[in-house]
Amino acid sequence: MLRKYLLIFLPLIFVLHSFCAKAQRGTVSYKLTVNEKNLGKKMQQNLIIYFDKLNSVELRIKPKNPGGTIPVDDLNQVRVLKSGKPTFVFKDFSRKKLLLSDYIGTKKVILMDTLNNFRWRILKEKKKIGSLNCRKAETAFRGRLYEAWYTEDVPIQNGPWKFCGLPGLIVMVKDSESDFVYELTGIDLKARFENKIIDIPLAYEKDKAVTYKEFKILYQKKIEDYIRLSRVEQTTREGITGTINIHMPEKQEKF
Repeated sequence: MLRKYLLIFLPLIFVLHSFCAKAQRGTVSYKLTVNEKNLGKKMQQNLIIYFDKLNSVELRIKPKNPGGTIPVDDLNQVRVLKSGKPTFVFKDFSRKKLLLSDYIGTKKVILMDTLNNFRWRILKEKKKIGSLNCRKAETAFRGRLYEAWYTEDVPIQNGPWKFCGLPGLIVMVKDSESDFVYELTGIDLKARFENKIIDIPLAYEKDKAVTYKEFKILYQKKIEDYIRLSRVEQTTREGITGTINIHMPEKQEKF
């Protein structure tokens, strides 16, 4: 599937390759596949990154499997919690900082982090993905081991989610259990968009950012609240008694 996407976009990549160093502006697209083990299914998201020389913002577009309630016959059900605010990852390369949205229950918050998170180990192994010359790299990050393939054919030191810092664009990256898999689907170095799009979405303009440490504390507290709630029996109007199991989507970072 990745090869199919790359064959579509590769002619554009190489026509625009000479502009890359000068322009340092455009869009990169990825497909994210998440293995939701608790739900017994895989979910996919399409991602687009708008970037310039100093910043980038990643947004999710047209999710194939939007969150909702999985219907069953009684109260012993699983509810997937989602929020209406857009999901984003904003990277400030000049200050080596990032801001991103994340869930605490049904609420999304802004989380502050750093771009100095990854200690990549670049390996000798090479291969072609489509027509891109790629090299393998590995890293361990907050509870997961990652394998990445990047290409210096596109000298943009960026990638999906928080990933960055390799000497070329990340073409594919996944954790060792393939719970989170990112695959490159497109590059446009002549994309037209307003400069203001490379920023934090307006929906968060009044929100106060929390640190990663603060986020972990709030997240753990919310899990404890849901565990207590799941122990309480409830009765429907039809007289059916049972409990409600609330599922918070699995975090890429393990706390």
